[in-house]
Amino acid sequence: MSIVIKPLAQEHFQQSMDLSSFAFQFPLTQEQLNERSDSFINNDQLRLGVFEGEQLCAQATLLHLHTYIGGKVFSMGGIAGVSTWPEHRRHGYVASLLSELLIIMREQGQSISMLHPFSFAFYRKFGWESFVDHKTIELSSEHLSAILKNAKQRKLSGKIVRLNDWEKLQHVYNRYALRYNGMLQRSSEWWQTSVAKRKKGVYAAYENNEGVLEGYLIYEVTNRQMNIHEFICLTNQSEQALLNYIAQHDSMVHHVSWITQKDDEILFNLDNPRAKQETVPYFMARIVDVESFITQFPFLPSDSDEQFNIRIEDQHADWNNGSFLLTINRDGKAQIIKSSERSTEEILISIGALTAWLLYYQNWDTLVRFEKASGMDDVLKRLQRRIPANRTYLTDFF
Repeated sequence: MSIVIKPLAQEHFQQSMDLSSFAFQFPLTQEQLNERSDSFINNDQLRLGVFEGEQLCAQATLLHLHTYIGGKVFSMGGIAGVSTWPEHRRHGYVASLLSELLIIMREQGQSISMLHPFSFAFYRKFGWESFVDHKTIELSSEHLSAILKNAKQRKLSGKIVRLNDWEKLQHVYNRYALRYNGMLQRSSEWWQTSVAKRKKGVYAAYENNEGVLEGYLIYEVTNRQMNIHEFICLTNQSEQALLNYIAQHDSMVHHVSWITQKDDEILFNLDNPRAKQETVPYFMARIVDVESFITQFPFLPSDSDEQFNIRIEDQHADWNNGSFLLTINRDGKAQIIKSSERSTEEILISIGALTAWLLYYQNWDTLVRFEKASGMDDVLKRLQRRIPANRTYLTDFF
């Protein structure tokens, strides 16, 4: 029987929930089903399915999101809920869905896409590449005691305030998110439907002497374990004050755990920096449309205009596949156009590696070392100097 790929409608709700519940191994209560039914079809997402007749075989959801890259806002396609019934796996259905979604994202002006993979190797075949890591830090009661001792020797101004909801935190998050590649531009609806539901607990913020919030925590305490869902600080003063606030829970908790970006050096400031740390790859990203992405990308300024010949390998998006001439003006604005000419100074790179490079997740020498890119060293170094050194981070999940 031939297959059809089409958007899911309300009539497909139960089939979709049955597949999701099975694939992701979570049962849904009637209350949860009722809640999901109300928002199953909306303007912020597209649900796409592979059908054999009336049978839903596989599905994926495309979220209409925005992300910060180099301090600019990019329209981003977030892919979630990819699932297939076991009897329909390895038939190429997910590949067909991803190919269709790439076309849709390009048409909608979403020049970059992100997803949380069940398998990095699987999605690498389709052009997505790892672009952000999470580092989990665990502090013991001994660390908390040392923090409290040091806090007594410092005069920390300002105060900690507990809040009833997230609304006053949004401007702090926005300023913090601008610093990193990959952070979401959170709408009020995203705070309500995703952040507040996934990250339950206490909202505690640091307020300086002028009454301005400079940092916050979202955390919960259960079974003598403090789990920090978000630890967002704009200043060193807010970080020290919130660390002290965390340590004030010493009579309640034995361990504190939180996730941060991989380059966070907060342990360096502790008397005993020997704490348990674990760094793991988290999300993947993929440039959907090279030409659109490059025209938006904020390259660093230089003394003169520069040109680069780049051959991009992209087996799943023909519009990205081939030789290109990249021109970066002295002010950092760029354009890239397809070219039939080849050059001895050409950079050869896959779409996934190019994504990791431009997002500053990997440098040119690492990509060359692992044979994900090739070219003359001086040419690669010249392009590296034009890429902003914004680290990658993502505090959300979808």
